[in-house]
Amino acid sequence: MKKLLVILLVLVCAFSTVYAGGASDNGGKLELAASTGGMSASSAAGRGLAKFAELVNEYSNGDITVQVFYDTTLGNSTAVVSGMIQGTVDIGICGDSYYSGLVPEIQGFELPFMFSDKEAARAAVNGEPGQYILDQLSTKGIQGLAFWEIGFRQLTNNTRPVSTPDDLKGIKLRCLPATYQVRAWEAAGAIPVPMDVSELYSSLQQGVVDGQENPISEIYANRFYEVQKYISMTNHVYTPMLLSMSAMRWAQLTPEQQDIILRAAKDAQAEVYSINDAEEQSLLDEMVSSGNLELTTDVDADAFREKMSASYALFEQDYGSTFLDMLRSE
Repeated sequence: MKKLLVILLVLVCAFSTVYAGGASDNGGKLELAASTGGMSASSAAGRGLAKFAELVNEYSNGDITVQVFYDTTLGNSTAVVSGMIQGTVDIGICGDSYYSGLVPEIQGFELPFMFSDKEAARAAVNGEPGQYILDQLSTKGIQGLAFWEIGFRQLTNNTRPVSTPDDLKGIKLRCLPATYQVRAWEAAGAIPVPMDVSELYSSLQQGVVDGQENPISEIYANRFYEVQKYISMTNHVYTPMLLSMSAMRWAQLTPEQQDIILRAAKDAQAEVYSINDAEEQSLLDEMVSSGNLELTTDVDADAFREKMSASYALFEQDYGSTFLDMLRSE
């Protein structure tokens, strides 16, 4: 009986590891599980993660395989970050705001109108500011691999065309679950509702929220345009995504395996950048031509910047000027 109980316990533990998306070693070959944290296979994150898995397999000559789980198979972004800390999820790609509970300064990347264009934003996340955040996360159970991106965010809603902050009055707007995003949208005149992206389509459909703000690629991949009437090209915030790994699992890898993972993460970043550069305008055109969305391009960016920039002072009050100075110097 005792021998039987031991066998059963081993089987239960093995099943739990596989179900949770944990890593395993199979005949000397390393198997890892990676999650998009709620994003679809067709999104830039989903396609980037598929490329990452392909490159890891190639660079390791088949000795490391990465199984990619899309949508919320391994949980939403919040659950994926938690899973990486606990060691039950090996690799995850999530918007940077989902790491803000570990390193609050990461929210500085998404302060309104922080970057003039994508070149400036990419330089920052791949430069000193990005490395500063990765160093902080490494003490919190997360091994950062590479900053990818979702891109510049645009505003959609079901109430009215929006070209100035005054047009936002009374609109319930889903925003990122990050303190300074909430405060910025409050200052702009909206009623911000923090919510995970996995809940957003149904919330828009049912009228729980009136609008949302996301990059074009995510609005398209998640088909939010099907349940929205108006889109405004606000370019108000740049959103990086962070590809990261459980620090517990990372510590178990050999230096050679770590080098392979890092190389693949960086090379897959180029794939994500290329997707966003090539497709943003065509995806916008397709959504508008579908007849579901009315496009507003004459947005008063200066008025939005004036209203939303109050979040800078709040950020500096909470965390000092060190990280902001890094961002401004890039």
